[in-house]
Amino acid sequence: MKKQLPLFIFLILGLCFIGSTACQNNQTGINSTNQNQTVSNGKQNPSPTVSSKTNLKVTQEFWKQQLDKANEKRDQPTGERPPGLNVMVELCCGVPKQSKRLQEMVDAGYVQPLDFADLAEKRAKGELVELPLATETYLVDFEEKVTEDEFSSFSFEERTKPLQPDSPKFAFLKKLADDFDGEKYDLNNPKDRKQMRIRLLRMINPEAKKVIEEVADSYQKKFNRPLKISDMVRSMDYQIDLNKTNANSFKVMGKDSRPPHTSGYAFDIARKHLTAEEQNFIIQKLAEMENNGKLDGLIEYGARYVFHVFVYQDGKPPKME
Repeated sequence: MKKQLPLFIFLILGLCFIGSTACQNNQTGINSTNQNQTVSNGKQNPSPTVSSKTNLKVTQEFWKQQLDKANEKRDQPTGERPPGLNVMVELCCGVPKQSKRLQEMVDAGYVQPLDFADLAEKRAKGELVELPLATETYLVDFEEKVTEDEFSSFSFEERTKPLQPDSPKFAFLKKLADDFDGEKYDLNNPKDRKQMRIRLLRMINPEAKKVIEEVADSYQKKFNRPLKISDMVRSMDYQIDLNKTNANSFKVMGKDSRPPHTSGYAFDIARKHLTAEEQNFIIQKLAEMENNGKLDGLIEYGARYVFHVFVYQDGKPPKME
């Protein structure tokens, strides 16, 4: 007869096996985290999970997955004017209603953000909220260039000036940099400054966020793809810089200019990658919401053609003379 090993030997061997497996699983988790690090926008974090606090942190892998899905090759023509594109009258005629509404906002006390420090202040006051890089129904994909330059202050009287460390504007930026929803940024680091700019430009008024979600939800249910959002809030100095490279951008002529994106209620939907069927669906959705007083929609053409949307916070378009 073969000798049997004592029971305690089996127990020891079993514990060793379990410990070895746990170590392997832990190592796999570490490797997986390294491959799928979360980003608030380019800034890497140690966990691949979505933040339970703000739902802002998503993995680079998920954002890329959503981007690839949004851009996947279609079996029909896409672009600025694909065959069959049917532009409804609601999406024509420029932005006079939007500028009128923004003027009404200014008359009621709204302060247009002149620079990135003003955007930081609006975030601190809760006027603007940040969009996540990607969700199941939409993703953010900037087309405009964002710089790594040092932050500056802007006014129409003195134009662009270096930001002084003892100024209130610097204080808003420094406070945000020290705790940007759990992230810490160094204002002396060019790459950190760029990431802060990107995140500040990824903000929008909470009411406009609801409209993005409504349009994106309906589009995703119809086509099983996420909607691509390309622009949201802008500061006045950023708008002025865009005027140099983007012919479609609202031209800032002076302190009385009312660029819609400075309101916090405007956003753009990319359409270069969409078929006529997809664009017509979005056109119909925006037209329906416009007829219900929720927004003013516009289809843009040219080098950077998009759907431009301005949300009416009170559900009532301005009265035009």
